[in-house]
Amino acid sequence: MQEDKYRQLHVDFELTNNINTARRMMRSLPGNRVQTLYQVISLLGYKYLSKNVKNNKGDLGYELNEDLYYENLLTNKGHVIDTLKEGIEQITQNKDNAQSSDVFYNLFDLVDFETYNENNNWLMLIEIVETLCSETLATLGEIVLFVINTSSMEKSRGSGVIKPSEDIVKLMTVNQKEVKNLYDPFAGEATLLAEIGNKINVKNYYGQHPDEINCILAKISLLTNNVNYKNIFIKSNDILKPINWNVKFDLCVCTLPVNRKIKLNTYDDERFKPYAPKKSTELAYLLDMLYNLDEDGTIKILVRTAVLRSLPDKKIIKYLVDNELISIIIGLPQGEFEIAEIQRALLVINKKPTENGIYYLNLKDAETKRELKKKVLSIVDIDKYVSLLSNREEQKLISKIATIDDIRENDYNVSINRYVDLEILEAIDIEKTIANIKAIKKELKQVDEELNEKIGELLKQ
Repeated sequence: MQEDKYRQLHVDFELTNNINTARRMMRSLPGNRVQTLYQVISLLGYKYLSKNVKNNKGDLGYELNEDLYYENLLTNKGHVIDTLKEGIEQITQNKDNAQSSDVFYNLFDLVDFETYNENNNWLMLIEIVETLCSETLATLGEIVLFVINTSSMEKSRGSGVIKPSEDIVKLMTVNQKEVKNLYDPFAGEATLLAEIGNKINVKNYYGQHPDEINCILAKISLLTNNVNYKNIFIKSNDILKPINWNVKFDLCVCTLPVNRKIKLNTYDDERFKPYAPKKSTELAYLLDMLYNLDEDGTIKILVRTAVLRSLPDKKIIKYLVDNELISIIIGLPQGEFEIAEIQRALLVINKKPTENGIYYLNLKDAETKRELKKKVLSIVDIDKYVSLLSNREEQKLISKIATIDDIRENDYNVSINRYVDLEILEAIDIEKTIANIKAIKKELKQVDEELNEKIGELLKQ
């Protein structure tokens, strides 16, 4: 576990240095930085597919002639655009296989030969790709996820998009070893799906997103992290329109955007009757996951802590509590995401009743640190909290099991501070505050005395 942590820190350090170098190289290119990063991601995808077809002879869902491999872009420098166009056409033209067509047909739609219309543009883009891949322990899949997260931050600065941190992935995969069907109803670029797949054994990856660009990036994310095309099911779709997936999911995960407003069809849609959310978008996604969940399945969703006490949607919380479907609620520290001012919690829900209460884990006050100038914080001693969670162990001020009767007595308010004892922490804070006030008063008094003494000396003159 510690070895994995040090490797991740090393990889983060290398990729941070490489992306900073790459940013400087991008200044000579046309288009904005997000457009340029899309070209880089597409080239990384092309590099992976070239390597994959070279090393594997099974059913890959596409073909690529040897003279069109990525390395030929490096040697055939005078004809990069022509070679790349021909290679992309060959990869995306398999129309005999419906699943292959669904995954590959638009995989390179972000490639822009109009803005980047000179051969030298592509030589620079290839040089950027090689810079990102040089002198690093990172796999090509890890590099792709890193660059996709970078492009997403550039694109959505200030919009509230949430990216999965290493801590979140650890908390989401506790006591989970393998998953047949993994689903994210707001998959974004599928970075969360890919990260979970790198932690545990996952067979099939399902997800949807209303933005076609996100869906393309999602497929590149999964392919470059060694997921076979047969196991990728990403749809360009909004939650407003139900999808018949033809399967049930044994693990549903989601990190949702801030304040996304949707208008649900509450009358005809089986997913939302009779508990259609009036206010909380998070609960709409939760109901979608619950509807598509396997009988032995689990939901792990990030919500604003305000949702836990949401009065307009209390009937949904009441339904989940009365049917003993909520098993775990974890309070997360501020700064765990790009939007530091919003407090969030990880909600774990089972399709079958848990019958042993709700396990609360309070990490809101956990010690955090920022590494490598990241926009998100990491939780110090996260493995200690993972161990508590794994064993549902109670520890004063940190974790506690609340019974269903406890929740009912609190009028179905499932907020963390209603059940985890914070009295000692509050007392300590008050004592510190009083001590600080006394120290400030003493200091002010000393300043006043010194000032009066100096004024007295001036008057004597």
